[in-house]
Amino acid sequence: MGTYLTPTIIAKEALIVLENNLVLAGLVHRDYSKEYKKIGSTVIVRKPTTFTSTTVSNTVNLSTATESSVAVVLDKHLDITFNVSSQELSLTIVDFSEQLIQPAMRAHAQAIDAYLAALFIDIPNFYTVTSTAVAADIAHLREVLNLNGAPMEDRRCVLHPSTEAAYVSLDAFLHADKKGSTDAIKEAHMGRVMGMDFYMDQNIKTHTGGDMADVTGAMKGALAVGDGTATIDGITSAGTVLAGDCFKITGYPVWGVVTTNATASAATITVVFTPVIDRVIATTSVVNFTKTHKANLAFHKNAFALVTAPLAPPIGGAGAAVLEYKGLSARVVYDYTMMTKQNLISIDLLCGVKTLDPKLAARFVDSTN
Repeated sequence: MGTYLTPTIIAKEALIVLENNLVLAGLVHRDYSKEYKKIGSTVIVRKPTTFTSTTVSNTVNLSTATESSVAVVLDKHLDITFNVSSQELSLTIVDFSEQLIQPAMRAHAQAIDAYLAALFIDIPNFYTVTSTAVAADIAHLREVLNLNGAPMEDRRCVLHPSTEAAYVSLDAFLHADKKGSTDAIKEAHMGRVMGMDFYMDQNIKTHTGGDMADVTGAMKGALAVGDGTATIDGITSAGTVLAGDCFKITGYPVWGVVTTNATASAATITVVFTPVIDRVIATTSVVNFTKTHKANLAFHKNAFALVTAPLAPPIGGAGAAVLEYKGLSARVVYDYTMMTKQNLISIDLLCGVKTLDPKLAARFVDSTN
């Protein structure tokens, strides 16, 4: 008979299992607040420091470290509560983990990865995969990151299972080096190709887009620096754009993501988008929209953040433990239901996700199936 399992023992094991089952959440910037928080709390996350290089003339220009921060709302309170018998509580931690903790924490890991994958909606930059997967697609995806100034190190790309199936058999991936720091990342890692580590994650989202991708049109007028709307005319048939659709202006390294649904009228449509234009765009420039697609994500580590914070232990007689491990926190609470004569264990955690810098990411748009 094993030692009676305490909340602290279970919390330690739960956090290790959670860390080992994260894919997307194991690849982004992680921030941890040591103060107890509750659902809806806001945490201020510091962004990486930046500098500006200047030319030396007679004197040196003193550089100031530019630091910025972003508010992240801890709006995800994830909980799994289950019945457990006294016999199960007397198991060894290895057996108890296999039967109960591992399935529970896999579910938590899937939920966290899904929250992060939904941040694709913030990303305007994209490259569309070809009908037949070729290594050149990866080169063009890399180009998008390069044009937007993403740092060369810590680049990752996470693919939907269907997209992975199309690319994983290419020579570039068959001969790529495989690595990983946790169990899930090792299993998901497809290899490092053209300066990016590729992974598969079942939680990558599919965006339902409008039908403007099948319609031709061009800018009705020139766009100026700071513009966040564009009117497109000469449309060959009725079309719609939906929030989350993204577009590329042909001939310019300019992408945008639509923020408001719009429908073409009289061969003209006006779209609202972000980010605002950073250069002059000529009249009649062709605009190409995405349509429904699997929103695979290529990104630098600092494009997205996962923020966690500990939940306060309960007030009362319930046994509880709140622990932190590698920037993750979990609370384990024991209770007993008199009416049903059952022990209950709750494993819950508090987190929030945020896009830190959209320019450091790109969608690898897959509309092929």
